[in-house]
Amino acid sequence: MRVCVVGLGLMGSALARKLKSVGFDVVVYNRSLDKAKKLAEELGVKYVESPGGCCREADVTVLFVADDVALIDVVLMPGGIAGEVRGRDVVNMSTVSTVVSARVSRAVSDGGRYVEAPVWGSVSEVLEGKLIAMVASDRELSDNVKKFLSTVAQRVIHVGEVPKAMALKLALNQLNMVVVAALSETLPFLKLYGVDCRVFEELVKGSWIEPIVSRFFKRAIEEHLPRHQYAVEEVALRVLSDERLFKICEAVFGSDELVHASDIAKELGISVGHAYNLLT
Repeated sequence: MRVCVVGLGLMGSALARKLKSVGFDVVVYNRSLDKAKKLAEELGVKYVESPGGCCREADVTVLFVADDVALIDVVLMPGGIAGEVRGRDVVNMSTVSTVVSARVSRAVSDGGRYVEAPVWGSVSEVLEGKLIAMVASDRELSDNVKKFLSTVAQRVIHVGEVPKAMALKLALNQLNMVVVAALSETLPFLKLYGVDCRVFEELVKGSWIEPIVSRFFKRAIEEHLPRHQYAVEEVALRVLSDERLFKICEAVFGSDELVHASDIAKELGISVGHAYNLLT
């Protein structure tokens, strides 16, 4: 079975490596063709020069692109997948808007089979075949798609027709962003008062938030990911540089306190309001 991977960012490249390692015949494509050539040489696989070429070469074309614009480009533009799909399977693992996914589904389904399969997981889960795939399709999945999904995902959750899988993934992303935004202020806050984060971890043991806190702290501390999950310091700078915003905030906080709070916010990676609360 031959699979073409379209989009060779971190996730797409990892997917190509995973498929190659378990014996799939792999073809790769990237809009930046040099990246496709480099990966093809590394893995000893074929690359194609257009997304439409993937459908001509492969039984299943897997899309792992960055956003709506990239998806429209590889599917709907001249030389794209929609013009070459003819009876082939297209599995979209990208996270994009529901509107664009539905539009692409209509284009692909006019001759081919479109499957939404956004995933939950990172590069390590791709390489280990432990992704969680949320799957939606207006048709029954082909044997080729089932084989592909069983190789890369430890769980496959079927949610009905397009774009329900994409809606599910976006809902999950929203929840994740809220949790990360909250936790991204937790570490600097503990640091400000000299509290060892391990004490905080001990505190939440046995509660529903324990696995969330443990995973976040592991990545933030042991894996040394960037402490600033969100560029809150840019908000502080905007307040200080925007005369109207500054006057509004000055009326609430006072000018000296606001400047002091913004300095703390930039240093610790927390919101200006949070920093101000520490001062009062």
